[in-house]
Amino acid sequence: MGDVFITGVTGFLGRHLAARLLRNRDDVDRLQCLVRCDDDEHGRKRLRRSLSRAVAEADLDGLMERMDVVRGDLTLPQLGLDDDAFAALAARCDVVLHSAADVRFNQDLQDARDRNVQGTARVTELAREAARTGLRRFDWVGTAFVAGLRRDRVGEDELTHEAGWKNSYEQSKYEAESWLREHAADLPLTVYRPSIIVGESTTGATSNFGMLYWPVQIYARGWWRTIVGDASTVVDVVPVDYVADAIEALGRGTEHVGGTFHLAAGPEGSLTIEQIAAVVRVFFGGKPPRYVDPDFFMTWVRPVADLFIWGKKRRVIREGGTFFIPYFSGNPLFDTTKASAALEPLGVRPPKVEEYLSTIFEYARSTDFGRRAVEG
Repeated sequence: MGDVFITGVTGFLGRHLAARLLRNRDDVDRLQCLVRCDDDEHGRKRLRRSLSRAVAEADLDGLMERMDVVRGDLTLPQLGLDDDAFAALAARCDVVLHSAADVRFNQDLQDARDRNVQGTARVTELAREAARTGLRRFDWVGTAFVAGLRRDRVGEDELTHEAGWKNSYEQSKYEAESWLREHAADLPLTVYRPSIIVGESTTGATSNFGMLYWPVQIYARGWWRTIVGDASTVVDVVPVDYVADAIEALGRGTEHVGGTFHLAAGPEGSLTIEQIAAVVRVFFGGKPPRYVDPDFFMTWVRPVADLFIWGKKRRVIREGGTFFIPYFSGNPLFDTTKASAALEPLGVRPPKVEEYLSTIFEYARSTDFGRRAVEG
């Protein structure tokens, strides 16, 4: 029995991980949750607000009793803790789970590195200190998109490439994983690489309306039906409940320590843009989408479109398109052989995308893409 140090609990994936660790694991005494906050009371309010989006109200008080606030900052040495507090925290925890990341695509590369690379290095400091007293696991949540601009099939053991990246997020996570491979090889490290995470498969609930939701939103509002990309481009998405279930399951014991796992739909489970667009059209109505080559669009169409699109519509289309269009032109295929072999015996598998697409779209519609609370 021991404590788990966890980052990212106030975020989308982290809250689901925390809920599963507390509900499903007898080997977890308490969660030591890193939170940026003014004081412990502020930190507990942040934790409660986040956890309430992942568990029923009736369960909230009981789970909160096993969560401690660690006031700190990923970008600071020793996470902003003094020597005594840092040593005491390390001594309490036999598992370190780093799920926090800055997932914005539009940030400066150095800012992304400060959060994602340096943040990883700071958490590794704690894991190394905890290893003095018996660290069992150091679990790190990365992204399958460390594959960057590759468009071939990517194995779970593959990392190094020179293809480049679509944005600073991908690059900083690639650099963070590369740093871990070099500097934490002696620790009980396990790496999880989710693909595009969407809402819960059962309810559609999400607090993150980027990526897949961006083109759906502008189509649903009737603002834009041109897809700048290839209809045959494969898009790999997985619901947050699958990712959280998989990480919790693979994190039991030490059998899977040292592995790298693609938590993705995989080549056989992914859909093409054309297939997703067909579901979107049926669900939201509207005219069929048009597909335009990205180079042609950026050179000839966009300058003309900018003359006729103004205000919020222009900002959403222009800013969103800059960062999301690259994912419509071509993506890697994420091999999931190792993850499937490990998870199948545990009864964990990704649901078929076509089975929950309408569910996540219904949640998006009922909340106006996050602008209002769920009715009822």
